[in-house]
Amino acid sequence: MDHAWSGVLGVTRDWNGGVHWDPASGVGSSTGYAGHGVTAAYVGGRTLVELAFEKETERTTLPWVGHRAPKWEPEPIRWLGVHAMYRLFGIADRWEERRGSSKTSLLARFGSRLAGLHE
Repeated sequence: MDHAWSGVLGVTRDWNGGVHWDPASGVGSSTGYAGHGVTAAYVGGRTLVELAFEKETERTTLPWVGHRAPKWEPEPIRWLGVHAMYRLFGIADRWEERRGSSKTSLLARFGSRLAGLHE
């Protein structure tokens, strides 16, 4: 691997996005794309428009409408967990590459569990 990217993502604790519309205030949000921003932003935006105009569509019945994700662990536990996950995935990538393995390593599976992802 020559390059890797890591940084702040719009990730919720359960890795599921949410679309929220408050008709009283006229304020809405589409959040938590977890690395799927291009498509999710488009679908989230369309969903918000449909919610704002009170249209019932396939999108307005998706499970992410009104979804409230659990809160993250308090600092510094959250920070330590996220950085441990990045480190584990980096080590696992190098391990798998050196061995030419097409199977996900135990280390990567542990990192997924730590991150709240499930295989």
